[in-house]
Amino acid sequence: MKKVIIIAMFMLLAAPAHRAWAQAQEVTSPVFTKPRPVTMAELGKMKTDGVSVAEVSDYVFGNYKGDFPSPPHADLNPKKAFIISWKDFKYRFVFSHEASYCPWFEMPSGAGVSYQFFEGNDGWAELFNQYGRMEKNSFVDVMEAGPKRVWVRWTYFGVNVTDGTPAFRGTEDFYAYPNGLILRRQSYETLIPGQRHGYAREPIELIALSPVGKMWYDVLEKDPATGESHALAVLDVFSDKRYDVYWKRRPHTFLDASFRRTGCSWADLQTSSGVVFVYPISDGSGFCVFGDASGYNHNYTNIKEFSFGAWGWVSRSWDHWPIGWLNSQGHVVDAESLKKYPNHFAPDGMDFFPLNDEEAERGVYYSLIGVGGDNLDAVRAVARKWLEKGQAAVSDADSGADLPAVFTPKHAAQ
Repeated sequence: MKKVIIIAMFMLLAAPAHRAWAQAQEVTSPVFTKPRPVTMAELGKMKTDGVSVAEVSDYVFGNYKGDFPSPPHADLNPKKAFIISWKDFKYRFVFSHEASYCPWFEMPSGAGVSYQFFEGNDGWAELFNQYGRMEKNSFVDVMEAGPKRVWVRWTYFGVNVTDGTPAFRGTEDFYAYPNGLILRRQSYETLIPGQRHGYAREPIELIALSPVGKMWYDVLEKDPATGESHALAVLDVFSDKRYDVYWKRRPHTFLDASFRRTGCSWADLQTSSGVVFVYPISDGSGFCVFGDASGYNHNYTNIKEFSFGAWGWVSRSWDHWPIGWLNSQGHVVDAESLKKYPNHFAPDGMDFFPLNDEEAERGVYYSLIGVGGDNLDAVRAVARKWLEKGQAAVSDADSGADLPAVFTPKHAAQ
């Protein structure tokens, strides 16, 4: 009898606490809760006013159909991604866990343009390996979800391909606006001061992405008269100077190309106070703007075009990323891997090689990225308007918010 009374008294005492806990769960405001991940099918039905970001649970780039064993693929959920979408534009901006969260603009055609990250000196520490695909070494936080502005923070550790040793921590903030543009802020800190491998001096390298079974000659804008693919356009922000590169597939080869350059000299661009890199994908021209006023002073910013000089890889393509199918930082596409994996190529990039390591680490760097159409002069005009604001204004989180939209559908893609 005593046991029954004790149990009854315990239940009476516990009941109010249980009810209070349950009520607390029922009244928690949605403002103070994180949204649950959605599926890609659900994302396709969602609408946004302006711009928004959502976490998805089943994203896969480029029609990859294989498995995701971990390692070497990403740990936790390799299909996890954060996707920025716009009301007025069909392209999207994707942070994919499988791809080490290194983001890209993805066009409706499935091709993409990425901007890489701080790559460590000599390639000793970076993210395109099994350790860089781990959530503990690369992760994303949504700071603002829209609709007037999206703010995503990407934190990553440059890690060694052999044993995962972290060399430096990178922090990148992306501010996306309803006009389709994104301001990117980059900085990093070494984790092994005084050692060369603890530093990075290559913050940007544009990379184009092709879906499974497609290559550069399938996704780049093509001149119907010559059969050439338009691989690269570089614009001087403060003049009408322009440099273009065209590739044409060599007969009876897998991916080799001859190349042709037109326009101004590369030396003219090296001394410019502002440049625009453009990759003319068939249905959207992914671009990147930087210059003296955004922390990329031309005195120490070395721009490079990869079809000549010490680089000279022209149309060479790799498929170890964005699907991380091996613990490697380089695998050239072959006939068999093309059937299974997406691939990427890179006509140009930039570095801070004129700076010493400590100077590069102290910098905070800004670039403006987006997608244009056929009219690259409109992109140049927006780039100039942005850089002419000056250093203080450019470094403001809303420095790209008042700029006009530049995307218009390409004629070839209509």
